Amino acid sequence: MTIDQYRAFAEEVGGEVGKKIHVIIDELETARGVISGKKLPPLLGNKEVCDKIEVDPKNFHHTRKTKLFPNPDIQVGNRSFWFETTIQNYQDLLDEWRKKKEKN
Repeated sequence: MTIDQYRAFAEEVGGEVGKKIHVIIDELETARGVISGKKLPPLLGNKEVCDKIEVDPKNFHHTRKTKLFPNPDIQVGNRSFWFETTIQNYQDLLDEWRKKKEKN
């Protein structure tokens, strides 16, 4: 099936399942664009990163100093930006670290 056929199927199914199919298709298209070099993943500034990792912006400077937190992907002047995928990888790594810590 083509992506357009999957979109039509999602419309046909409708409801929550249809919405989830649309989300998956959108993520797939974004990933394809990144892989083909046509498009970069979304960039996140400090505020967006704080929202994503659920940290108070006032405490973000402490979070950035932790061992696992990634360096910025892009620096513009004194402003730091991370690709959304970088922050997602950080969250996955942090979850893995927490699970390991709980076992011990």
